[in-house]
Order: sequence, then structure tokens, then C-alpha cells
Amino acid sequence: MFRITDEELDAMEAVDVRTVDINTLTDIRDIKIDTRLPVERKLALFAEQTNNLFVHRIGDYVVKVSFQKEGPTIDDKMEEYLRHLAEIYI
Repeated sequence: MFRITDEELDAMEAVDVRTVDINTLTDIRDIKIDTRLPVERKLALFAEQTNNLFVHRIGDYVVKVSFQKEGPTIDDKMEEYLRHLAEIYI
């Protein structure tokens, strides 16, 4: 089973996107996961294929992901985004 210590997670999360060497990051487009698998297995496969759970690259762009324990869900944020787009084009 794939294991990451709390210290390793903290170090991954602390990476500064302004100074990280992009060549050390995994291109998220190279990660392959069978979406039919259970969530736990998909998360493990994702972790196994990247060298940082929080910071990735997409081509020439560095992307940092953050997670919050409380607050709006991703569905809430997507709905807010789509409503905002609808207001722009109305």
C-alpha cells in the first residue's frame, strides 16, 4: 500500500510555485487512472504517479491545488462559476 507521512505531505504542500523547478513536476496529463475503480484506489494510483500531490504541471504551466476542510463544495464553486459566466454573456 502507498503511504505518505505527514511530514512529506507538509513538504509537498509548502512548495512555492514561483520558485519550483518545473522540470521536477509531474505533467498531470501523463497521469492515467481507471475511473471505474473505487475512490481509495484512484487516490492511491494518483499518488503513485506524481511526485507532489499539490503541485503539478500542465505543459509549461505550474498548478497548485489546495484543499479545505470546510466551506463550499466543488459543486457549489462550479455552480457559482457557471452563474458568473451566464451573467457575463446575458
